[in-house]
Amino acid sequence: MVLGEDMKKKIILFIMLLIVLIPINTSAKTLNDLYNELSDLEEKYANSNNNKQLTESEINEISKQINDINASIASAQSEISQAQKDIQDSYVKIEEKKQETDELLKFLQVSSGGNAYLEYLFDAENYTDFIYRYSIVSQMSGYNNKLMEELETLINDLEEKKKTLADKEASLEAQRKEVSDKRDILRTNLSVLTTEGTTIEQDIADLKKDINYYTKLGCGRNQELSSCVSQPNASGWTYPLHSGCVSSEYTSYRVDWSPGSEHHGIDLACNPEGTPVYAAAAGTVARIVDYSTCGGKMVYVYHNVNGVAYTSVYMHMLTINVSYGQTVNENTVVGTVGGGSTAYSNGGYDRCTTGAHLHFGLASGHVAYGFNSYSFNPRDIFTFPQIGGGYFYR
Repeated sequence: MVLGEDMKKKIILFIMLLIVLIPINTSAKTLNDLYNELSDLEEKYANSNNNKQLTESEINEISKQINDINASIASAQSEISQAQKDIQDSYVKIEEKKQETDELLKFLQVSSGGNAYLEYLFDAENYTDFIYRYSIVSQMSGYNNKLMEELETLINDLEEKKKTLADKEASLEAQRKEVSDKRDILRTNLSVLTTEGTTIEQDIADLKKDINYYTKLGCGRNQELSSCVSQPNASGWTYPLHSGCVSSEYTSYRVDWSPGSEHHGIDLACNPEGTPVYAAAAGTVARIVDYSTCGGKMVYVYHNVNGVAYTSVYMHMLTINVSYGQTVNENTVVGTVGGGSTAYSNGGYDRCTTGAHLHFGLASGHVAYGFNSYSFNPRDIFTFPQIGGGYFYR
């Protein structure tokens, strides 16, 4: 079969597009990245110390800015979600065009020889098949240019959507950093702010432990950490409790708490203290926090689910049953439900709980530090019942 140069270029363009569309995991970190994160945290800490004399009006203004930026981020995320859906729809259209192209190439092949045209027709199994083949042969030659023009237009539209999405993501990342910096400064120095998680001091101390851990393993500064430590792959998610109900939703901020506070997870209740908490997917324990005045005992787990990097967090636990660097799966008990006896109102140390429950959070990427800035609603993955709407079961 001999194809024209124009046809060859179009087919090559199609193949290149398919290669480009293969998902690539870009979340790989190096030891050098951890050093950079540590430097950023230390800079935030220095800035927070320089802002300890914030007045009440300044506090309220920063809190308002945080809520405004959170609203902008939520809007941008909605647009990105729609753009991603459009791209997926384009993938379907491209596959449809590919199937049509296959028919075209089939026609070109059978019609390339002197008698191939007749052979193709008379190979029909019956009269209906003969009519079908004749219709294909008659229409395909005139359809060639139109089909390829449509495919090229589809490719160009997809590339434009990808560019728009990349621009939105870059803008979103800048807003995330601004929100994160302001939130961390407030959380470190202002007693009125109660955001579940850790302080900058805790982040710095734990990140130094991480760096020391990877250094002892012999990881190079520019070596991907995934090549130093085995990271299991998971094919899906499971609920972190055998059963339970939802008592509080994920939200960018919580009006029922102090100004600027946020809730980057979903609260799972209807279980007594001591109930086993399971890893939501296979992964590696990336961080353990034994004590937080707003989160209690916490475990962060890194996951690769269907080739995509995620981080899950489990807060307000009574006990922690895993160790740093441990490989876990969906049957591993990472800890037990707390939040009741540990609550500050009950004489405990955790100011961000009033009763037994598990705070369960998810974030994009491997982000045990700066988790909140990359968090998303667990309902995007899990089909939890609505508050007051019954139980979920593992």
